[in-house]
Amino acid sequence: MYFKFDPILHLKRIRGGECCQDKSAIISASGSQRKVGGFTLIELMIVVSIIAVLATLVTKMIQQAQAKAAEAQATTDISTLKNALEQFNRDEGVYPGWDLEVDDPEEFNGFPAMFEGIAGERPPNGKGGKNAPYLELNTSNIVVIDEDFEEEYKKAGRSDLFDSDVEKFYLDPWQVPYFYRENRSKRTKEDWMIRRSGFDLWSAGPDSVNDACYGVAEDGEEEYDDIGNW
Repeated sequence: MYFKFDPILHLKRIRGGECCQDKSAIISASGSQRKVGGFTLIELMIVVSIIAVLATLVTKMIQQAQAKAAEAQATTDISTLKNALEQFNRDEGVYPGWDLEVDDPEEFNGFPAMFEGIAGERPPNGKGGKNAPYLELNTSNIVVIDEDFEEEYKKAGRSDLFDSDVEKFYLDPWQVPYFYRENRSKRTKEDWMIRRSGFDLWSAGPDSVNDACYGVAEDGEEEYDDIGNW
């Protein structure tokens, strides 16, 4: 039995085999690439964990920087207010609020009298010193008592700013009013007076708790974070 050799058919068979081999190679290579380029679940969990740790560290660093900036701003505010008070004293011979009685150290805040003295208008329109105003305060931080909500404050309006009968306060970086009391003119020197020969001016600090109203922390007591002119 004889078979006739067909070169065309033979060529097609060869090409068909090569084609199959090429396809197998391509499929094999593609699978290999997918295996090399992909991530396992464990690898993804490790990456996510690293990102979470880095995010926590960055957040903590930002919070620490913000806290330091707030403390620095409070120190600057107090220094600025203190300088204005000294200018008032040179002009008037007293500090603002010299005629106010401190009945309750915890509740007392003579800042409104201080505000009018150093930042208010000169008489007869206001209650400032003869060269007042001694400084310009950021109006966005000037507040008045909100009559609609007890123990709350609201931003001072334009009419409030120029009305010497309206009690005005100035917010610290933690959105709590600064505290002020005049001590020099008081005949009886109380234990809660920190600077007895002058005045006490302070911020309640990061915890917003007014600890300095009772004076300097005694030995054995926990140090408070109030920031003041002492």
